[in-house]
Amino acid sequence: MSQVTPEEAARTGRRASIAAAVGTAIEYYDFAIYGYLAVVLAPLFFPSQDGLVGVLSTLVVVAGGFAARPLGGVIFGRIGDRRGRRIVLMATVSLMGVSTVLTGLLPTFATIGVAAPILLAVLRIVQGISAGGEIGGAASLATESAPSRRRGLFGSATSVGVAFGLAGAAAAVGTVTAVTTPEQLASWGWRIPFLVAGPLLLGAVLYRMRVEDSPVFKELVQDSEPVKAPVTEVLRKHGSAVLRTVGIVYATLTTGSLASVYILVHLSAVLGYSLTGSLWLIVLIVLLPVGLVPLAGALSDRFGRRAVLAAAALGFIVLAVPCYWVMQQGSLVWAMVAAIILNIPFAVQQGVLYTLLPELFPTRVRYTGVSIGFNIGGVLGSGLVSVIATALVTLTGNTLAPAFYLIFAALVGLAFVAITRETSRDTLGSEDTENATLGSSSAVQT
Repeated sequence: MSQVTPEEAARTGRRASIAAAVGTAIEYYDFAIYGYLAVVLAPLFFPSQDGLVGVLSTLVVVAGGFAARPLGGVIFGRIGDRRGRRIVLMATVSLMGVSTVLTGLLPTFATIGVAAPILLAVLRIVQGISAGGEIGGAASLATESAPSRRRGLFGSATSVGVAFGLAGAAAAVGTVTAVTTPEQLASWGWRIPFLVAGPLLLGAVLYRMRVEDSPVFKELVQDSEPVKAPVTEVLRKHGSAVLRTVGIVYATLTTGSLASVYILVHLSAVLGYSLTGSLWLIVLIVLLPVGLVPLAGALSDRFGRRAVLAAAALGFIVLAVPCYWVMQQGSLVWAMVAAIILNIPFAVQQGVLYTLLPELFPTRVRYTGVSIGFNIGGVLGSGLVSVIATALVTLTGNTLAPAFYLIFAALVGLAFVAITRETSRDTLGSEDTENATLGSSSAVQT
């Protein structure tokens, strides 16, 4: 690899990290809007006499979007490993923005009947395909471009983008619900957050146009031919890394979703708090702990990825039941305090996740490997979490049921962290193919 000064390496890493964060923020803004508006969209697209059944139907479409993510991961991962990260990241954010704007223009069930939920589901699937290709590329670009001993810190930018995307979506929906009447919200107000995606898309594309592919990928292209069949190679040679990625992602996204996005459904649809108050609570609980994300990334550079992830999982196990119990005591203020506390381990694990995953795979198949593992884990985790949690409350009548599901997911995460090799000292570059292959082989014997 050609020699660069520490200043040049840091500058390249910052530029790539900002590009990853900006694009990921837009992706998660677009993808989260639907979830935040689930309670509003339910009667518009899935009219039902039972309000909770309508919400559950709307959440099934959320799950459908997640189910499409692995397809997007395969499609865009293959292109990303063969043609580069930058071109794919331009495509994914564009596809997400267009499908989100079109969602905001959809007629409802009252206008076109059953075609309305069908079109809604189709656009949600397109969003899922886009999101499936985004995270693997953003994480790969940020991690590959970072200085070798600061990958955790620079890689955490992707997680910061996730946090700002989720908070931005909640703020947009919260603002609309605050300034419109329930009738206005149901008539046209719900469309505004979707349509805002248009100008956001333009800004993200313009910024990503300024970023080059990572030095590690450019070195790979210079020294050898890109892999012809990255999906086949990942599954044949790095299946162990894929399985570990699936397990870790399932655990982190399930626990994280139960601490953040699902909280909106739980507070508004299950516990009966106001939708506007619940939305602004989401903004607070996502943004207030965001400073812990880069701190956790930096700590993982020093103490290792596994130790920081394990600490976050233990935090969830200890805090889940007490925090959910406080939320149902009738005070939105105390619910806010409990939710913020529950999001501390969420912020910690987010600071490590998007650096660890790219480190498990060699450069030649990194985009594909991360995309496949992340998106399968995402389907099992975030894709089903609101459906499962709502169903558990409906079936058991126990509003603490989601807390016990959170504990289960955290225990799964601890188990997978225990059988995953430490990657914080690995070298990304000319030798990482051999190192990752040997690491995967030895991990199988763990």
